[in-house]
Amino acid sequence: MNKSLISDCIRLLIITLVAGLALGFVYNVTKEPIAAQNEKAKQESYKTVFSDAASFEPVDFSDSQIQDLCKKNGITGITMTEIMAAKDDSGADIGYVFNVTSSEGYGGDIQLAVGIQSDGTLNGYDTLSISETAGLGMNATKDEFKNQYKGIKAEQLEVVKDGSGASDDSKIDAISGATITSRAVTGAVNTCLAYATAEGGK
Repeated sequence: MNKSLISDCIRLLIITLVAGLALGFVYNVTKEPIAAQNEKAKQESYKTVFSDAASFEPVDFSDSQIQDLCKKNGITGITMTEIMAAKDDSGADIGYVFNVTSSEGYGGDIQLAVGIQSDGTLNGYDTLSISETAGLGMNATKDEFKNQYKGIKAEQLEVVKDGSGASDDSKIDAISGATITSRAVTGAVNTCLAYATAEGGK
């Protein structure tokens, strides 16, 4: 092995080490601000779907509990990250906020914040993360679709493509050309409704 090749290998090793150290430094510097920004965005979404809440407190739940509810209601691909009890100024429970993800989206995971009042009224949802097709599935972030989930009471919602959602609170008119996205969002919301209904019946 000639000296030139050895020298090139050493240079490459040094460059790799320096780049690795620089990336590690940048990660350590930025991870806390990014985490803080993500937490702020999450809390803003919680307030969006439950503006009457003065505070939120974590609720204990298990994944098996959520999966049992999903199985009972024919829902698949759901992960529940967090359930928060919505509290009024006196500290009384007035409902729930859910951090829920469906893996059934056309473009991948769809993560939502969902608010449900103690009497089962659905406050609606806010999008935490979504990567659906622009002009189609991304319309799930628009009020025209989201407003269908506001101010209604139903144990479970059904996605329809015949326009009947306008006259039936239990039906959601699918986004044109994005039925998969519509069903993923509705499946996530239905999981939250199932939990709220089960807890309300205790």
